[in-house]
Amino acid sequence: MTDAFLASDRVVCLNDTDDPLFTTSEMLEVQNRITARFRAGRHEATHVVSDHQLAGALAENPHLTQEQRDLVISWCQGGHRFQTAIGRAGTGKTTTVAACAEAWRAAGYRVVGAAVKGEAARTLAAATGIECETVAWYLAHTDPEHPPLDARTVLVIDEASTLHDRALDTFMSMVADTGASIRFIGDPAQHGAIAAGGMFRVLCERHPALTPELSTTHRLQHPDDRAAAEALRQGHIDEAFDHLAAAGHLHVVGDDLTMYRHVLGRWWDAHRNGDDHPMVDRRNATRRQLNRLAHLLRRVNGELGADEIPASGDRTFAVGDRVTARAPNRTLHVAGNPKAYVRNGALGTIVAVHREPDTPRNDTVTVDFDGIGVIDLPRRFFDLHRTAASRPEVGIDHAYALTSYAVQGSTRSVSTSRVDATATRAETYVDITRGRDENHLYLTAASDPLDGEALPRVPPAPADVAVAERLHRSTGELTAWELAHPAEPAATGQAVSR
Repeated sequence: MTDAFLASDRVVCLNDTDDPLFTTSEMLEVQNRITARFRAGRHEATHVVSDHQLAGALAENPHLTQEQRDLVISWCQGGHRFQTAIGRAGTGKTTTVAACAEAWRAAGYRVVGAAVKGEAARTLAAATGIECETVAWYLAHTDPEHPPLDARTVLVIDEASTLHDRALDTFMSMVADTGASIRFIGDPAQHGAIAAGGMFRVLCERHPALTPELSTTHRLQHPDDRAAAEALRQGHIDEAFDHLAAAGHLHVVGDDLTMYRHVLGRWWDAHRNGDDHPMVDRRNATRRQLNRLAHLLRRVNGELGADEIPASGDRTFAVGDRVTARAPNRTLHVAGNPKAYVRNGALGTIVAVHREPDTPRNDTVTVDFDGIGVIDLPRRFFDLHRTAASRPEVGIDHAYALTSYAVQGSTRSVSTSRVDATATRAETYVDITRGRDENHLYLTAASDPLDGEALPRVPPAPADVAVAERLHRSTGELTAWELAHPAEPAATGQAVSR
């Protein structure tokens, strides 16, 4: 059956080696359309801002650095239908986009924004003053009779590295049909799309002259943290670890118990000093434990309300708990304001719990979401449930420990993260670029207990060596398009294909 499927016209073999790589014809067509449309949209003299209007916007933003000003000039006067930009961690992307929006509005254009995560879209809107929606919202509004874009619209998509290729293709189709323009900004060195993606990186790499870059970080204040981030980005793993170690920000521990004690202790000290920051870990089991322990610490120290409400997964919520929305829900919103709805990734504080002992299905928690407002959440949302696609999910969870993906785009005073030999370079880069003052990275050696059923494996490499070897191998993905076009040299350091 496998041979028959791979021999069908639905599948394309991308190489002629003993280790063949395949993609679908449909995916290759999607990626071909993306590159063709991008090239066709160059120098179309569309959505151009005059020198006078540009000068006015720049005068209103005298704090912009030269590279930020260069991006504003390129985006607003390049005249391209589609244009990319790279904004590294902490380089002031939203500040720069806000200046672009001022220039476009002065020229009479409508500026809107989008992001994959709902919280990222809200943050973009708050920082730039432009109307923003999620990528999913735009993908649900593709009716050609009522398009969300028109010929006077400029759409800015933030965190564009997380945009999967089918969504990218849909946006470009929407622009081609309406005459709008799109500007994509993100960082290929950070997290990519969950679904098949990578074409944002390809467009950046294949068109460097059209891709302005913000490379000077304004977030990282510690010189060793800045140097570590740059070294990791360039693939110099040992050098990155050396800089973190020199700053006292690299912590190699031998087991998970030690890791829990150290990470939780560092978080608790920061919390007691009023400097909250999430503990970051990729493993669900670790995050659940850290969240449970942080909740208990706060409860025994009298920081949470006495009345707790139980939830699935052995979780309990109380007044004062910090939570994050794990899923969006537009039907749950601030009273009288449908636009202030629960967005995925939103952070908030529980301000009330309502228990119905006789009918627990009617239990609710009330959350004051940062930047959104107060929303009542029923048990059918905050407890484990199945989506319309039969996927299990919980609507909210404690926010004391989060994933690297969840904290991408955020800024904290301090960052505390844990990685192991399964981590990727992208998530480690995100982890060590969140904190302004300090970015602490914990490495835990993999355990291999003798359970009586099998002999122990060869003793593993030390934690720092094992993680470094993994990060050396973690070089991102090649797209099917790159493998199908060998005449155009692929970017170096890419290893895996979709």
